[in-house]
Amino acid sequence: MQSGDSARAADVGDLSGRRLGGYRLLRGLGSGAMADVYLAEQESLGRRVALKVLRAEAARSAGTSQATAVQRFEQEARAAASLVHGNIVQIHEVACIDGIHFLAEEYVSGPTLKTWLAVRGPLDAAQGASVLAQVGSALGRAAEQGIVHRDIKPENLLVTSAGEVKVADFGLARVLSDTDGLDLTQTGTTLGTPLYMSPEQTEGRPVDGRSDLYSLGATVYHLLAGRPPFTGTTSLSVAMAHIKEPALPLGQARADLPPRLCSIIDRLLEKRPEDRFQTPGELLQAVGGFEASLAPESRHTPSPLRWDGETVWPPGSFVAGRVSGTRLDRPHSRTLEMREATMQLQNVISREQLERESSRRFWMATAAAAVAALLAGFAIGRVRPLFRRPVIIRPAGERPGGEGPEEDRQPGDRQPRGRPQRDRQADGPPPGGHPPPFRDRPPFAPPPPRD
Repeated sequence: MQSGDSARAADVGDLSGRRLGGYRLLRGLGSGAMADVYLAEQESLGRRVALKVLRAEAARSAGTSQATAVQRFEQEARAAASLVHGNIVQIHEVACIDGIHFLAEEYVSGPTLKTWLAVRGPLDAAQGASVLAQVGSALGRAAEQGIVHRDIKPENLLVTSAGEVKVADFGLARVLSDTDGLDLTQTGTTLGTPLYMSPEQTEGRPVDGRSDLYSLGATVYHLLAGRPPFTGTTSLSVAMAHIKEPALPLGQARADLPPRLCSIIDRLLEKRPEDRFQTPGELLQAVGGFEASLAPESRHTPSPLRWDGETVWPPGSFVAGRVSGTRLDRPHSRTLEMREATMQLQNVISREQLERESSRRFWMATAAAAVAALLAGFAIGRVRPLFRRPVIIRPAGERPGGEGPEEDRQPGDRQPRGRPQRDRQADGPPPGGHPPPFRDRPPFAPPPPRD
C-alpha cells in the first residue's frame, strides 16, 4: 500500500485497457457492492487474475467515510489471504496506485451456482452433497482462523470445469479475534443477503461459524428445490420469515431426494444455533456418510459438478457477487433499498423486544402480587387463633368464677363486668326465657325443663 493514498479512493471510470501496476486490465466482468471487477493479466507471470477496484462513490452511497471503506477493503484481503484452501478463491496482492485501491485474486473460469441453477436447473442429490462437502471444507478452514464469511450464497460460489466449488467474496467476513473495532457489517448492504441469512445475523446478534452453516443450508436448499426456503415481497418480510417461520421441509419441496440428505439440510436450517451442526467437521462427517452410501464401491469418483469446457455460459457468469453482464453496473439503488430494509427490520425487532419486555414485567409483577397475597393469607391464618378467646361451657346454673349456682346469688348482686355474652348463654336460660342453643349446651347434659 502507498501510505499517501491509503485514506482515500480515487474517482475512476472504466479502466478496461489500462495498466495498473503490473496488471493489464482486459475487460470488465461486473460489479459488487463496493468494487468493480476486471479480468486482468499479470504481466510478470503471464497469468490471468480477477482485479477488484474499489469505487470511491461506493463509500459515499453507503453513508460511510472513504477511510473506513478502504479499511474494509483491506480487511477483506487480509481475511481471504490468510485462508489457503483449494475451495477458497486465493488472494494474490492488495495495493494502491495513484489513489486506486485494488486487490488481485484468483480468476475462476467457471460460472456461479446461481448461473448454474438458471441454466441447468436444480442440482441432483449427488451434486448437492458435493456442494455441502466442498463448501463445508472451506468453512472448516475459515473456522480454524476464527473467520466467519457471513455472506454464503449461490452468487459467491464458483464452479470450475473440474467440478471444484470455490468460495469467493469475503467482503462481509468478520475476524472473531479482531480487536481493531472494525465491524464490516456497516457496509451499505448491512443485511448481507436476506434470502440466506441466519436468524441471529438478521437480528444483529453475535454470529459464529454456525451462522455460515445456516446460510450454506439455505443455499443448498435453493439449489436442490429450485426456490429458497423463504420468499417475500420485500427484504424485510424475508428476514422476518427467517426469524419466525419454519421452513418447508426439503423432502416436501422435492419428494425424489433421499431422506438422509433432506435431514442434513433441515438440521442446517434450525432456528437455534445449538440445534444445528456445531462445527463444519460434524457436517462433513454426516455428508461423508451419505456420499459413501451413494457410491460405496469407489472413493475416487469424478466430481458430479464437472462440466464440459465447451459449455457456453451467459455473459457475466464468471464472477462472484452481483453482476449484470459485462457492463459495470453500479447498484446504488439496491444499496439504498437494503439500507432502508435494514432500518425497518431493526425498528421491528426493537419494538418486539420492547413488547416482550413489557409483557414479561407485567406477568412478573402479577405473579409477585399473587405470591404476596398467598403468604399474607397464610400468615393471618396462623396468627388469628392466638387472639381468639376460649369458649367456656359451664353446667346449668353455675356462675362464672366458681360462685356457685345461680340461685345462691342474693338479690341486688350485680352482673360481673366484662362477662362475655357466650358465657351468659352457657349459664342457662333466663327466667321465663328460652333455653340456650343446642351448640352451647354441656355435652351429654339433658335440656333444662321449661317453666
